[in-house]
Order: sequence, then structure tokens, then C-alpha cells
Amino acid sequence: MARAKQRDKGVVPELRAALEEMPELARRYGNPAEKVEQVTIEKYVGENLLTKEAISRTLKLMREELAGENPTPLERLLTERVVATWLQLQFFEQLHVHSIGKLSIAQAEHYQKCVDRAHKRHLSAIRTLAQVRKLLKPGGVNQINIADQQVNVAGEPPSSR
Repeated sequence: MARAKQRDKGVVPELRAALEEMPELARRYGNPAEKVEQVTIEKYVGENLLTKEAISRTLKLMREELAGENPTPLERLLTERVVATWLQLQFFEQLHVHSIGKLSIAQAEHYQKCVDRAHKRHLSAIRTLAQVRKLLKPGGVNQINIADQQVNVAGEPPSSR
């Protein structure tokens, strides 16, 4: 690992073999979402170690709560996205609040647009996770629309009224 950090290209075959033998190393050192999270937290709180650790812990707890017991790989991935978009939204909200009264109207509008876009991405991530969970439930999708007509595809037959 020291050779890799020093950019010694001769170590690449050994690295590949180690990553093949221990895939958890790839997850630990090669998780782009984690790297983005770390950078965002640093930009969000600066050098305050207590706040950095508290936010990291909060995000970990959010992941655990959202993922639930025995999440599928897709649910884990979507949970990561929900947590990431939540953090980004908080970051842009902070930038916007700190800029109030200091910027021109055009600059303030730019910050508000950043908040709005982050909010849309966050809601989209939440919606996608909810939809996937609904689809993964036994009998979760009972009907789909085909050519403007509902068709039963799974689950219980529709009750007659």
C-alpha cells in the first residue's frame, strides 16, 4: 500500500491480486460515494473534529435506518443515494443561509437554484428507493398500465365490488 501511495506502477499486479482475494479492500479504499461524503463534510464544517464525527455518525445511523434489515444490493445503493443527496441539500442550504444579505439578487438566486436542484435530487432518490421497495415486496405490484388499461400482473386478484 505504501508503494501504491508513492505511485509505484510496479505494484499494480500485486494490488489487483490483493483486491481479487479481498474484495472488502476495494469497498474500503475505492468507494467514490464515501470519498465525496468526506469532502462534502469537510467543506460543510471545516476543521471542527467534533462536528465532522457527529455528522459522519448521523449519516451512518441514517443509512442503517433507511436500509433496514437485510437490504438488497440495490436497496443499499439507493440508500446511499438518499443519504448523499440529504447531505448535499444540507450543504447547499447552509451556503444559501450564510449568503443572505451578502450577495446580489442574481447571486442569491443562484444559491436558491442550487438548493432547489438538490431538493429535487433528494426527493427523486427517496421516490426511487420507495418504488424499488414496493416492487420487491411479494405482491408489491398488482397492476400496471398498458395502453391506458390496468392489467393484473401479480399478487391477489382484484376484489369485486
